[in-house]
Amino acid sequence: MKNLNPEFCKSVKLARREAGLTQGQLAAEVGCKQSALSMFEQGDGTKLNDEVIEKLAKKFNLSFGNQDSKEGSASNFQLSTLNFKLSSRGFCPNPHCPTNKEYFVEEIRLFLPDREAADPVGGKYCAMCGELLERMCPNCGAPVHSGAVCSLCGQPYISAV
Repeated sequence: MKNLNPEFCKSVKLARREAGLTQGQLAAEVGCKQSALSMFEQGDGTKLNDEVIEKLAKKFNLSFGNQDSKEGSASNFQLSTLNFKLSSRGFCPNPHCPTNKEYFVEEIRLFLPDREAADPVGGKYCAMCGELLERMCPNCGAPVHSGAVCSLCGQPYISAV
């Protein structure tokens, strides 16, 4: 799709997270690869074909047309919400990164992320290992807090895989 607004791509990411879907789940549903969806959500509108983009727009009731329309305004509102959520410090999802401290609770291995060490300047990548930072719970999309486990869904922020 020519001249696709990168803001639309980012609004898909927000809508996906609000729906509680992983990139893999959404990619399977609309018929694309998870890696292509990831690049698309970062603003690269060339990574998905027109058919998949239309499926995404329909699924999340988003408009990529005229920005003066009501749908365009809603999309802009969603994007401003995304930008607000992404302004907080991120954490490194890499369990081997030195910014994540390993500990055990009842024989369950957890990692306590040090957001200050991983994201000292509010960047996009971890300052220690270079991994793409997370700013929301990877399981449910809730804003992260200073603990190791999401207070909304109860899942660890960092997988011990």
